[in-house]
Amino acid sequence: MFNLQKRINGKDENKEYLGRRCNVRDKLLGQEVTELQKEFEKHPCIKLSFPNSPALHEMELEVTPTEGMYQIGRFRFSVSVPPEYNNVPPVVKCLTRVWHPNINEDGAICLSILRQNSLDDFGWLPTRRIKDVLMGLAALFGDLIDFDDPLNTEAAKQFKAEPERFKRKVSDYIYKYCKGDNSGRNRSNN
Repeated sequence: MFNLQKRINGKDENKEYLGRRCNVRDKLLGQEVTELQKEFEKHPCIKLSFPNSPALHEMELEVTPTEGMYQIGRFRFSVSVPPEYNNVPPVVKCLTRVWHPNINEDGAICLSILRQNSLDDFGWLPTRRIKDVLMGLAALFGDLIDFDDPLNTEAAKQFKAEPERFKRKVSDYIYKYCKGDNSGRNRSNN
């Protein structure tokens, strides 16, 4: 376990091991990506792309909610799958600025499935798959919004104290940062 923690932190003294882990990760991802592409045909509000085509471990996800207060916004996420996958979760960052209780202004995300060490059954387990993460990210704009365990405490407080003001701020952010094609308005261009 100690070596695993060192590897997760980017310290790896055994390059042969790293090569084997990358092979395992890439094989798992190869199987999962085929299934994902079929699954997302049923969900037109979710688009998955691979900016570096042959590198399946670097993904971008775009979520366009069709209902609720986040509808019409386009929210982009980067998903990086580490060599230690499926023992550790992918690293995810929101690239689009959004006013959300579970996504902070820097793009960090509070989603239980991304927690490596969770005391409940909702954290990362080796049986979880990339599909679970991607569907969880899409659900953050619907039924998985959590105002009781927020990352952006200011947004959660505002929702509880002034829900209409919260909704206006969500709309303002969508208008400013994530409506339409996102040209020049996302975090990666700031």
